[in-house]
Amino acid sequence: YSYAPVRNIVGGAVDVVLGPLLELLPFYAVVMLIAVATGLYSTVLRGVLMDMDKMGMYQDRMKDIQERRKEAKERGDDEAMQAIQDEQMEAMGDQLGMFKEQFRPMAWIMFLTIPAFLWMYWTIGLRGAGSHHELQSIVLPLVGTAEWTQGVLGPIQVWIVWYFLCSMAFTQIIQKALDIEMTPSTS
Repeated sequence: YSYAPVRNIVGGAVDVVLGPLLELLPFYAVVMLIAVATGLYSTVLRGVLMDMDKMGMYQDRMKDIQERRKEAKERGDDEAMQAIQDEQMEAMGDQLGMFKEQFRPMAWIMFLTIPAFLWMYWTIGLRGAGSHHELQSIVLPLVGTAEWTQGVLGPIQVWIVWYFLCSMAFTQIIQKALDIEMTPSTS
């Protein structure tokens, strides 16, 4: 994000698509549209690429091992504890499988989201040192009128907070509308 040559190339390239949109809509609305788009494709990608049943089985197995380990510990059964610990070491492969299930869609999501973030960062200008487009202030609850580069939550700027709020809200709506479950189903 802070390496100017990459930021300028990606920001300028994405601006070919989003720049005309920014001429029609205020920046906050364009950020909302980006949040809707990222929420839509991330929900669809996770729904298609992640096997929630498989992840639920991994979680059920780990939960079962944890419960049996707790019971063996309470009984003071060292032999059972050793067997459970060996089983837990075997289950580490399941943990790796669950990690791979989560990582696969994340790579695609980041591949599509990073250019959008670079464009927003490029648009407002590096640390507010001159934006590439004319941007109006925004009025936020509890904050009031704010500039896009103003820190809201410590050093976190308004544009990032606005994107995340919109993204979280729209992602929830999209998940409900498409009836895509994002949590593993356990038995």
